[in-house]
Amino acid sequence: MTDKPLRVMQLVSNLDIGGAQEVVRTLAENLSGAGCVSVVCTFDDGPLRVEIERLGIPVEVLPERHYSVIDLPRFISEVLKLRRELLRVVNKYQIDVVQTHLLRSMDFLALSLRLKAGPKVYWTFHNSLFDLRRDHLSEHQWLLKPKRMSHHLLYRIGSHWVSGLVAVSEDVKKSILETMNGIPPDKISVILNCVDVSRYGKSINRNILRLGLGFVESDHLMTLVATFKRQKGHRFLLEALSTLVPQFPNLHLLFVGDGELRDDMQSLTRQLNLERNVHFLGMRHDIPEILALSDSFVLPSLWEGLPMALIEAMASGLPVVATDVSGTRQVMVPGETGILVAPGDADDLAGAITQLLTNPAHAHAMGTSARQRVESLFSAQKQAREYMSLFEQAQETTSLRLASSGGENL
Repeated sequence: MTDKPLRVMQLVSNLDIGGAQEVVRTLAENLSGAGCVSVVCTFDDGPLRVEIERLGIPVEVLPERHYSVIDLPRFISEVLKLRRELLRVVNKYQIDVVQTHLLRSMDFLALSLRLKAGPKVYWTFHNSLFDLRRDHLSEHQWLLKPKRMSHHLLYRIGSHWVSGLVAVSEDVKKSILETMNGIPPDKISVILNCVDVSRYGKSINRNILRLGLGFVESDHLMTLVATFKRQKGHRFLLEALSTLVPQFPNLHLLFVGDGELRDDMQSLTRQLNLERNVHFLGMRHDIPEILALSDSFVLPSLWEGLPMALIEAMASGLPVVATDVSGTRQVMVPGETGILVAPGDADDLAGAITQLLTNPAHAHAMGTSARQRVESLFSAQKQAREYMSLFEQAQETTSLRLASSGGENL
């Protein structure tokens, strides 16, 4: 090892507001705080870019993609152009490590950077159901099966060449091994998603903030921060709420986020006569404040990896109702930090929410325990240390191998 600081590039599909993107922001910030040089690179610009650059971390935006594999000549030309741009960024910042997020097929483009003693490359898997799905293909649905098979083959081959795979939970690692049979288990490291705890649970004037959104102190505000897509299970939460409102008229649900199913969920809200109790806040840049003025948090996902929104809510000291899917049980302690329910079960959701509303003392105690659990197990500083250890170990191994071989290229 030398005294030169480690230079790490976070390569992410886009900079929209989302869980994996928040991981990128948190990692870049805290790796920098640990003495690393951080750079963020993306294929699609978004609102998170401003927050990252405000931290003093450079952001590089690659040219937008236009062609699919159907138009093979243009697809190949475009991929080669993207690779040249990636190499430009790697050389500009003298990058030692590239960590990818949400790239799918572009993971293999990043892997090609390893040629001729290039940077180490780590693929990060944020979701237990990471396989190519029908909703990933806006057209040419017939390509789903062959593309899925080719992905499996490429990941199996690439796993022997890539520096390592990172799973954000034990469940995600298990899913990788089951879905893509043949990947060496020792190539997969589990490093849990974490948050900057200091951003959450701050003392605020709740009443003023609530009045600003049109709520009073006696209202119970239950929040969900999630993109409007099938995975997040908004429909089941609305169905549960329709049975609760007659008994708890002051229960208000705050939907924070945007996405392809927002219009559908607004339509369902009207069908269920829930307009008074369901509030669509859209994309927000003040999530810590929204959580601070909330009374509880709910996450009705059908599948997850290790949900950042859940960790953020617990860091805010909120009691949580969440579905028992991959990752949530690793974050929560059922009955101690919140309540776990079956996924896709509106009745089970309604029952758990009723428990929170009818036993506020226990709900408060669960929120306190939730905050303590995040502080001890899910802090961003801990996450940064674990990544630094992984990256530095790889650098030391490479240095020893180069020294023993007389400095030949990999």
